[in-house]
Order: sequence, then structure tokens, then C-alpha cells
Amino acid sequence: MTDVTIVLLNWNSRPLVFEAAASAVRQTGVTAELIIVDNGSTDGSLEELKSRFPEARYLEIGFNSGFTGGMNAGTEAARGEFVLWQNADLVLADDFCARGVALMRAHTDVGVAGGMVYLLQDGERTSRLDACGYTLSATHRTLLLPGSEERDVVGVSGSCPLFRRAALQSMRRGVGYVLDPWYFTYWEDVDAMVRLNLAGWRARFMPAMQAWHLRSGSTAPRSRFHQKPDATQVHHFKNRLATIIKTLPARVLRQRMAVLVLTEVFLPFYLLALRPRSVLNWAVGWRVVWKERRRLLADRAIIQQSATPAAVLRLSQLLGRLKPAPRGAS
Repeated sequence: MTDVTIVLLNWNSRPLVFEAAASAVRQTGVTAELIIVDNGSTDGSLEELKSRFPEARYLEIGFNSGFTGGMNAGTEAARGEFVLWQNADLVLADDFCARGVALMRAHTDVGVAGGMVYLLQDGERTSRLDACGYTLSATHRTLLLPGSEERDVVGVSGSCPLFRRAALQSMRRGVGYVLDPWYFTYWEDVDAMVRLNLAGWRARFMPAMQAWHLRSGSTAPRSRFHQKPDATQVHHFKNRLATIIKTLPARVLRQRMAVLVLTEVFLPFYLLALRPRSVLNWAVGWRVVWKERRRLLADRAIIQQSATPAAVLRLSQLLGRLKPAPRGAS
């Protein structure tokens, strides 16, 4: 059996995707296959990928199905014992997969592993932190947990998570998806990580697994959130709310409800000061969540009822006890 299937999603990601694919085929110490999923690119990147990487398997969707559609398709086609989701603007260290596979074979209850992701700037691999293992704050934002020690976390960076395929299959049961297709993009990885915990699997942060990421390589790179396109903001707002609805256990919701409500009350005023139009995007996000509420609540019932008391307790402890590493920790 193939050790790892690397699913690389491309959507008009020229020229970044070529180095990403090259890092995938350079993986050492494991048998790996590369699946390149193309979301209807029109920039010539698909044709050049086929020329440069004929050994890869290609799934041509023909239209932009979002991160969720592309990764779901690639995951469904995967043959490996483990599945890596790779962003088109991310470069893997040559031993990234080997380190993760060794960790997960040594700990059979680990469903996903990830490591330190640094910033890629002007083609240079920097030592500046981009992402790593995380927990979720009381306001339901990702709170990074950098450090030099392995640890269990709520989730690892969605730019290059290495999953056990059996864990992905267990997440699909009941709700019928690995990544919720309604999300399209943004927050889909957090939703998946919390559901993975509730399904009884551990998420493990391993600092020795390293990668480099040019954040938002396909959507306004280097821009701040309030400068992102309207559609991007709407996806962010609605998907964060949907993840709260579906995945937070009742005991956590009770503990955090007051903070979550206050956050939503004051958020429009904060957005108004930055960019008034963002308030409209926030309102649109709430409207589409309201329209989707019955399906979200039905999925919540399935996810929460399927979780064992031990899994709920463990997730609650991870959400309540993990603290950020001290400043300066590597």
C-alpha cells in the first residue's frame, strides 16, 4: 500500500504551485503518490503541471469547487494509508511526510499530525512563524501554540495536515462529508479538526515537521482581513458561526456563550471603524447561516450524539487548558 497520498489543490496558482508540487514529489523515507486536483484553472498552470509532473494523478473538476470540493474529491481518490492536504502556495520539507508517518504509526490513536509552518517570502524560506498547532479561544478564534515539544492540540495548520485515512473515513460517517461542501473555503479545516477530536482521534503537533507557506497565495496575498474581497469575508463569517453551531459540545457552549454573544454584539462596531462594507458582509454571513440552520442543527445532532463522553471530555480539556507558549519560544 502507498504510505501517503498528497492532495495538492490548484486554482490559478501559477507560479507558486510548481514549487509546491516539486516539494511533494521530493518526499523521502515514504512511498507517496501525488494527486493534483484542478479547480478549473485558466492561467495555464494545469498544462504546465502535466508537463513538469507526468507521474502525478490529475483530477480536473472543470470549475471552482472551492477548497472543500477539491480536497473532498482528492481525498476520495486517495490510495494511501495517510492523506496530506497541501496548499498550492506551500513548500514541504523533504522529510515532512516521513516524520508524520513515523509519529502516527507509533501512536495509533493520532488521527492528524502537523508541525511548524513558516512564512515563505519572495521565494525564501524564513524562520518567521505562519502557523502551527492551535486551540480555540473563548471568542472562537484560533490561538497558536508554538513550542519545541510535541503536544496534543485541538488542530494543526490546515495548509498541510497529515491525516490517517481511517480518521477521515470515520469523520464522514453520519454527516456524509469529510469537509462540509457548504463552507467552500475558510474555517473548513477547523470544523474538520474539532469533528476529528469528537470522533475520538487525537491531533498531534510535532515541531520537527516543517513547511513554508505564502499565505493567501490565491486570494489577495499579504492583505489584512478587512481588505479581503467581500466573498472571502462572507465565507469567513458564516463558516465560523457554522463551526460553533455544529462542533462545540454543550458543556463548552455553556461556558463560552456569554463571551460569544458579546463578541457578535460588538463585532459590527469594530468592523465599521475598519471598513464599513465589512459590516454588510457580516450581516450576509448571519443571513446565510440562518437559511442553513436546519441542516447545521441536524449535523450537530449527529456529530454530538456520535461522540463518546471520553472524547467530549478530552476536547473540553484541550479547549480549556492549553495556553500559548511564552514569547520567544521556538
